[in-house]
Amino acid sequence: MLGKILFWETQLSTDSSIACGSCHSMENGGSDSRSFDPLSVHPGPDGNFGTPDDIRGSIGVQNQSCLGVLSDDPIFGLERQVTRRKSPSAINAMFDGRLFWDGRAGPQFLNPETGAVSIPGNTNPAAGALEAQAVGPIISDAEMGCEVRTWDDVRARLLAAAPLQYANDIPQAMLDTLSQFSDYESLFQMAFGSPEITGERIAFAIATYERTLLADQTPLDQFIAGNPNALSPQQVNGMNVFLNNCLPCHGGPFLADGVFHDIGVRPENEDQGRFGVTGNPGDIGRFKTPPLRNVELRAPYFHNGGKQTLAEVVSFYNGGGDFQNPDGGPGTPPLNLPAGAQANLVLFLEALTDERVRNALPPFDHPTLATHFRRGDSNRDGSVDISDAIHCLQYLFDGVPAFCEDATDMNDDGQLNIADPVRLLGRLFGGGEILPYPTELTRGPDLTADPLECLD
Repeated sequence: MLGKILFWETQLSTDSSIACGSCHSMENGGSDSRSFDPLSVHPGPDGNFGTPDDIRGSIGVQNQSCLGVLSDDPIFGLERQVTRRKSPSAINAMFDGRLFWDGRAGPQFLNPETGAVSIPGNTNPAAGALEAQAVGPIISDAEMGCEVRTWDDVRARLLAAAPLQYANDIPQAMLDTLSQFSDYESLFQMAFGSPEITGERIAFAIATYERTLLADQTPLDQFIAGNPNALSPQQVNGMNVFLNNCLPCHGGPFLADGVFHDIGVRPENEDQGRFGVTGNPGDIGRFKTPPLRNVELRAPYFHNGGKQTLAEVVSFYNGGGDFQNPDGGPGTPPLNLPAGAQANLVLFLEALTDERVRNALPPFDHPTLATHFRRGDSNRDGSVDISDAIHCLQYLFDGVPAFCEDATDMNDDGQLNIADPVRLLGRLFGGGEILPYPTELTRGPDLTADPLECLD
């Protein structure tokens, strides 16, 4: 249970805004629910937004020191940073010996504070990959951390935190645990027999939780178990297309070979993939095959989030990829399927969804994380200007709805009244102080206790 609490704990991040679950939403197949957000874009290697090499990544933290002092990021300014790759799924990851798109995590796990071997990589094929991947984002200055974050900083934050203080809709089993253990020292005492909070223990706990995220109840599983009606005739046709064309890379129970391939998603020089880990020139542009269970829920697709639908993915493979390989051939052998076979293949891929994942049922149940908003953005158009003061006045006097009460509460006093547009106008035209956190400069959660709400 400690691992589940930590996975959904925003206070594990340097500004209490990002949890592991922020980038690994259960309802989105263990990937990022925010990937289609306009702010979830990294400009790619050319550094320019709105060009073909843009990447659909994951929104992280602002560029800041570990004392909370913000700095202008060369790419994102004072907005939240975005990762250079799309978040892979955290579901069914327990059987994979090398995690992340480039396989940099695992199978060995080193103690993140001492460098000693905590789990050797030769004990089993998966060994310590989950533990190794769990520690990276916590320290990353773009994902959850700050500049040169240390485990002492992480430890201090957890020691000062009330567990899941900023979460809502906490599942009953988690509430039952928190009713007995109300701080992190007691939770670590419960899990490990002593209260010490260490990076190694954080990794052990999160990885233990992730090993419960087994999605194995899909229509395909029911079909294999002997239910002939679990798949429609079109899905059976699509399954045959899959078996005849996709099995070399997407075989096995989780429909992935664990191997790294260059299939022509983007030019190799944009992201060198596996090469960054191995230094082997043959690995340039190669990325790990993603497992296909729950793939329906994980849009957008590929390491760059470059395809928005499964139909686009099938079309990509049907044509042999978007970019040639270094020898001038197609990135991947073209399937050359007729339109009907492509459509049936998509229907088969949709039969790989575990409905417990889609509906966040145990073991995929979880708390609701606080909605991110921009203070002062009363009309929720993404910017803060005079139109927001007007919208606030319309809410107060004309009955216009407040899209996000927290955003309209411009002075963060927990009330909506005339003081709010006055505060904003003072900021815009009178040189007033920056608005309260999360400020008008970026989006973030409300960290003050009040009755106001901000719904997605």
